[in-house]
Amino acid sequence: MTEAWDRLRAIMGEPVYTPARVPWELAPAELGVQLPSDYRAFVDLYGAVSLNGEWGVNTLTKHSSAYRSPGGLAGWRYESDHGFREQVEGEDEFWDQDPTPVFPDLGGLLPWGRNSNHNHCCWLTTDPDPDKWPVAVFYDGELDHFDGGFAEFVVTVLTGGYAKEDELLVRADPADWGGPQPARPLWTPGYDWTGKDWGGEWGITRHQPTGSTEMPWIRQR
Repeated sequence: MTEAWDRLRAIMGEPVYTPARVPWELAPAELGVQLPSDYRAFVDLYGAVSLNGEWGVNTLTKHSSAYRSPGGLAGWRYESDHGFREQVEGEDEFWDQDPTPVFPDLGGLLPWGRNSNHNHCCWLTTDPDPDKWPVAVFYDGELDHFDGGFAEFVVTVLTGGYAKEDELLVRADPADWGGPQPARPLWTPGYDWTGKDWGGEWGITRHQPTGSTEMPWIRQR
């Protein structure tokens, strides 16, 4: 595994829960590609998470979470090729720009996370080796390219090295949000392959500040 993944794991800490395993071996047939190894390692360890109560790293569920969408890895392909494509095409039309390729188009965007402002973090599926896919973030019809993969990108954002960090984490500014906001931990757990909501174990819902920066869902050193 990469140095970036080791750094990300050190930043996040080790969870006290064990999410259900995703059957990644089905990805080539059902999704059409395998996914990057650092992302698979992340999901195997944490499942889906919300970073700073705002930016979500998604994972797969074996049952469908959307109307008419199949479940599992086939569902991710369906949602990319339908819901995400519809948003991208709408933005392209609004900004009067050339079409942006979306997976399964050759070299198209494959989303793996987003925030509540519908800014999508994606891979550019431009290489036969998924571990070489760079990240791009889709903001209001604009692509911001990052020269690195999933783990490197998340580490860069969490350590303050990403120029457009505020577009993803949307840190609460008391001047803009009408006063002080509840504290937010670095991350909170979400669901896993079976649909189990690990955050629910601690009374957390997606994108909900907890009022505390403590994280009882990780092992204490």
